[in-house]
Amino acid sequence: MSAFAAKLNQIGKALLFITEFAQDLYYYTKYCGVSPFQIARKRVYYKIIIETHAIEKGLSLASPRMLFGRQKIPAIMRQIRWYGIESNDMPIRMATGALETYLAIHRTAGIDDPLLDDIHSFLKERTSVSAAPGSGGLRHFANGLPQQHSTSASLLESRFSCRMFSSQPLDLETLERIVELAQTAPSQCNRQATKIHYYNKPETITALLQLQAGSSGFSEAVTGLVVVAFDLAAWGGAQQRNQGYVDASLFAMNFMVAAHALGAASCPLNLAVRHTTERQIKRLGGIPDDQRLVMMIALGLPAPGALKAAASPRQPVTEVLRVVGGVASV
Repeated sequence: MSAFAAKLNQIGKALLFITEFAQDLYYYTKYCGVSPFQIARKRVYYKIIIETHAIEKGLSLASPRMLFGRQKIPAIMRQIRWYGIESNDMPIRMATGALETYLAIHRTAGIDDPLLDDIHSFLKERTSVSAAPGSGGLRHFANGLPQQHSTSASLLESRFSCRMFSSQPLDLETLERIVELAQTAPSQCNRQATKIHYYNKPETITALLQLQAGSSGFSEAVTGLVVVAFDLAAWGGAQQRNQGYVDASLFAMNFMVAAHALGAASCPLNLAVRHTTERQIKRLGGIPDDQRLVMMIALGLPAPGALKAAASPRQPVTEVLRVVGGVASV
């Protein structure tokens, strides 16, 4: 290849960064959940799930604050009425179960408030137009974190996001074994660019979680915090711009399953933050600038005794699976 041709090739690759990232911007702007161009019913479908899960997370805390969610709950009920209170779609059933649990906990505590009366009226209205039970709320584990898993399927089915941690920190040997098992995750061309940054100093954990801003209510109980990142040097070219996130996410899922298998509790924490916040996290956590952050994971031993977690109901398989062509019957 001549020097001129090589130069043209370099220019073409550079232009791809502009065109590919520009198309990312186009698709996200047009179809994301706040875009006026996205179908309204589809936006509300996911909005109900997101807001309802915030209520579930509050309920799953060791000591929920009474009457939390004063702004979210009326909004959820308005969104459901707009969507169709008679609907049995997953978000509606999820919200119904979460509101039933919320009401029951407060009534048991002897609390009286207009918000609770509104929830009661809403649930009565919902019952009058649909007999489908609620699916959201809480899952209870009377014997704590499951210790025995008869099959791989039972291991996966029993894993949950835990927000109830022991004051005793996780030992280094177990942490290293979790990382070792997590490394069995597939990696594109075996790049293995995922990095795990682990913090166990209370003051550092507090500062990092304040930047994450999604762990209120249980952050003081977190004895170990993981930041999952990946090394940008492993990828090149505009077409590979998202692959580090794929690799690191596969690793993170393996990490949480491995933790569960070894008797540790974990809770994934999103890092949907702006670049300014990401830079702050990197500085505070001593993370190199050429790594991109993917997520945080609260990690530790589970609190002793009974545990509870958000129900986090899943969509029916028929809404997730699309079969194209014939599939052989067994």
